[in-house]
Amino acid sequence: PSRPKFCWTSAFSSVRELLLPAMGSDNSGKDKKPNGTNGTAAEAGKGNDTSMLIFLMVGVWVTFTVFGWATEALTSTPYGEKEEKFSFTWSLVLLQSVGNAFVAAICLLVTGSKSLTGGVPPLDWIIAGGAYLGAHKFGLLSLHYIIFPMQVLVKSCKAIPVMFGEVIFEHHVKLTLAKIVSVAMLCAGVVTFTFGKGSKKGEAFELDDKMIKGLCFVLLALFCDGVYGPYQNKIKTKAKAVGVSITGYHNMFNMNLWQGVFALGFCLYSGELPKVMEFVTRNPAVFTDLVKFGVAMAMGNIFIFQMQSSFGALTVTKTTTVRKLISVLFSVYYFGHSLQPMQWAGVAMVFASEPVAKLLPGGDKAKAH
Repeated sequence: PSRPKFCWTSAFSSVRELLLPAMGSDNSGKDKKPNGTNGTAAEAGKGNDTSMLIFLMVGVWVTFTVFGWATEALTSTPYGEKEEKFSFTWSLVLLQSVGNAFVAAICLLVTGSKSLTGGVPPLDWIIAGGAYLGAHKFGLLSLHYIIFPMQVLVKSCKAIPVMFGEVIFEHHVKLTLAKIVSVAMLCAGVVTFTFGKGSKKGEAFELDDKMIKGLCFVLLALFCDGVYGPYQNKIKTKAKAVGVSITGYHNMFNMNLWQGVFALGFCLYSGELPKVMEFVTRNPAVFTDLVKFGVAMAMGNIFIFQMQSSFGALTVTKTTTVRKLISVLFSVYYFGHSLQPMQWAGVAMVFASEPVAKLLPGGDKAKAH
């Protein structure tokens, strides 16, 4: 028999199926079988949800570990004979916004979405996108005033404002013992790991005006974290109430669209874009690092926003907290550093947080958010 010919229609359909949003509770009733098999269908759906969550978590960990490596290479590499450093953070935010929005728009088109905004009022996306921008920018600004371990110490508590943000913006979400214990273990694990080997020489924790200013920036970043994640959940809930389905790609496109609009405005106001072009002209090698930065972030955000849409803000926060730890571990082994016993204790706390939460009352609900 002759070999079958390649079918572009079938290929497109296969790609479309891969990009379709994860099947969550919103779609759980669409493909149910007759009454006699409802139990089996429900169990299969639950298994599919678990598999999708694992897939998304691994995707986040891998892509953002690569992104962290690319970011470190970009910001720490001396370029050219003058050994210049790339310090244009507004342009980095703009770059990742453009890349993410472009990828999300393609995903929406491939999956057959009829609207890029999902029918959501622009003001809702502006609020979420503005908070998204603030979380990124304030976190970067804090590093001008406080040492990196202190910034990690405070940012490791990101899950706390997100957890309370879910309760504020989504009144049906309730705190459970499992959620509280899981978040506490994640925070304690990252803090223990960070300070397991103590401060480096010359990095004393002296509370002065400079440190207070840096801590204020971190707290502002945490406040923004507590707004944009849960607010996305609120957008999805409001849309569902009127029969509109919001996917992770809608979140990804609109969040980055408005973050990009704000970042572009700040770039134009500060005159940063011409300076970036001059820097790239003087140091062409930086272009490769910028491409890696943009691509890694865009790919990672496909996983992030799909997880946000299907499993909620707190699941995203816990996953990205673990990702932070994995990135540090990767850096430790890549550069040949060694871990102290207390740091291994921190690793254990982080990775034991989810299994421990499942053993407590409300463990299943903790996973859903």
